[in-house]
Amino acid sequence: MSTPPPPGTPEDSPVDPQVPPAPQAPEGAEPAYPAAPAPEAAYPAAGATYPAAPVPDATYPPATPYGAPAEAAYPGAPTAYGAPAYGAPAYGAPAYGAAPTMAPPADGRAKTLAIIALVLAGVGAILAFIPFVTWFSGLLLLAGFIVGLIALISKKHGGKGFSIAAVIVSVVGWIVSLVMTFVSIGLMGQAAWDQATVDEIGGTGGSSDSAPADNADDEPAGAREDLEVVEASFGRSEAGGDTWWYVIILDNPNADYIFDFAEISVEALDAEGTILDTSSTYRTLLSGATAVTGSFLDVGAGEISELSVLLPEAIDATSSPASETGTFTVEGITPTTDEYYTTVRGTVSGTFDTDQEYVEVVVVARNGAGAIIGAQSGYVDRLPADGSKVQFEVMFWEPLPADTTYEAFPGLM
Repeated sequence: MSTPPPPGTPEDSPVDPQVPPAPQAPEGAEPAYPAAPAPEAAYPAAGATYPAAPVPDATYPPATPYGAPAEAAYPGAPTAYGAPAYGAPAYGAPAYGAAPTMAPPADGRAKTLAIIALVLAGVGAILAFIPFVTWFSGLLLLAGFIVGLIALISKKHGGKGFSIAAVIVSVVGWIVSLVMTFVSIGLMGQAAWDQATVDEIGGTGGSSDSAPADNADDEPAGAREDLEVVEASFGRSEAGGDTWWYVIILDNPNADYIFDFAEISVEALDAEGTILDTSSTYRTLLSGATAVTGSFLDVGAGEISELSVLLPEAIDATSSPASETGTFTVEGITPTTDEYYTTVRGTVSGTFDTDQEYVEVVVVARNGAGAIIGAQSGYVDRLPADGSKVQFEVMFWEPLPADTTYEAFPGLM
């Protein structure tokens, strides 16, 4: 009985007829690749000796004595937090050998004088804001200033802050008092001017003027007549826009009465009676005719259909006899027209006992048919009382036709 060959022998290996067999090296020939070297042992052989490890030096720095500060870890490093340096004083204690410090003593000097100075200056400053009373505030301010300086300079008195405040308040109060003094004088001058207006017109003194005025109030109202509107006209400004001009010619029928600083209000009404705008002015109306002109600026898109004039009542008239009341005289009205403007010049004089200032001259322009087509005004700075003539000039801001006629109406403001 034969023994079968072990597995893997050439006899049992199947032979692929498509794969040729690997070539065999001839006998005695060296292999194509060298044999791999044998691996070295991963660990030394048993019984091998090892070098001895170095032994560290067992010496240590000396310990810090008790009570001494700890040595810094590096040069310049701070010591432990909160620990004072060796030999340094404890926190808050004076240095070794130094005298202990003490808080300065409180100022025990009296502050009464400084407080008095501040009170005087404060009261004076309050009074300085009141017209007329401001004249008396200067005494308190001066006293507060002087007392404040004494308290500030003197070494026997305290309250330096109060003293400085008193001096400052006094100086400010003086400035306010000076301003209010001029205001008070202006108010007194205005009152005197209003009181003397009738005196200047009538040529009488203040005391004698009061008597006729009182007598006029005692007279029945029928002795004085109301003002009359002789003519009123208006029109849109040639410059266009919403500006309208107007002129009112008034007549004071009272020969011995005038209307001093009378308010005249002119209302612009549309076709439905709605008030579109109002213009007000003040004039002193002497006996006879006076013209008032002005403008409406807030009519807007509306159209003015008529004017309504509000005048003072007859009872508001002031007695001024014709023999004592001055009158105006106008002469030499001459127009000059170029391609841009029409300028009207003339002279005015008066028969007043005193010079009149800021005399207004209203010039009314009429077309060939006599209808008013415009009005402008100018001023005379001073009208001498001796009857000297003064030239006036009024300019219309458009060239007017050649057949235009002009009237001038002087009046007192």
